[in-house]
Amino acid sequence: MKYKNIDIAFIGNREIKNKADKCRFEFWKKDIPIEIEEIIEIKLKIKIIPIPNLMEQCGVDAQITSDFSAIYVDQKNYENDTNRFRFSLAHELGHFILHKDFYKHLKIQELADIFAFIGEIDTREYANLETQANKFANYFLIPRETLIKIKVEVLQEINKKHNIENIDEKTVNSYLAGYISLRFGVSSGALEIALNDLNNFQN
Repeated sequence: MKYKNIDIAFIGNREIKNKADKCRFEFWKKDIPIEIEEIIEIKLKIKIIPIPNLMEQCGVDAQITSDFSAIYVDQKNYENDTNRFRFSLAHELGHFILHKDFYKHLKIQELADIFAFIGEIDTREYANLETQANKFANYFLIPRETLIKIKVEVLQEINKKHNIENIDEKTVNSYLAGYISLRFGVSSGALEIALNDLNNFQN
């Protein structure tokens, strides 16, 4: 396959959220945080293989193979950055769910294949591919229904100590992200994106 001729199909936010929710309901019956590593290795039987300097060599934190037998992950993140590692796994799960047929044709099996794919694919198409997987990961690790409930609880606690009624919502969300992110096992940045995204589905 010539990577430079790839055309990534558009997938809307609502569809991505629905697919993430469906996948989570199928593989995770417990509360947050969602144990993505358990889902990948035990339930989906996909091996997680740490690779030294994967990010430096190929410019990616993780990469799923085209036969879906393994996910290569940057060893530094695997050992030292739990939140980033978890998000990377959810991102690759996103490719597995959203782009399964597409990935089958890429024939990615080793580092040289990853390097060739990223080097040849059109940058705009690659951005579309990665954006979709990032959105899937965010929806998957941060269930919006759970987030709404926790946001209400935390706001009630904060309002007892501070008056934040006149502060704009994005500023409040940035403030809340630090409080809530640990419950989901994600970075405050990922949680802030999820909080700002709530309005898209509540309105």
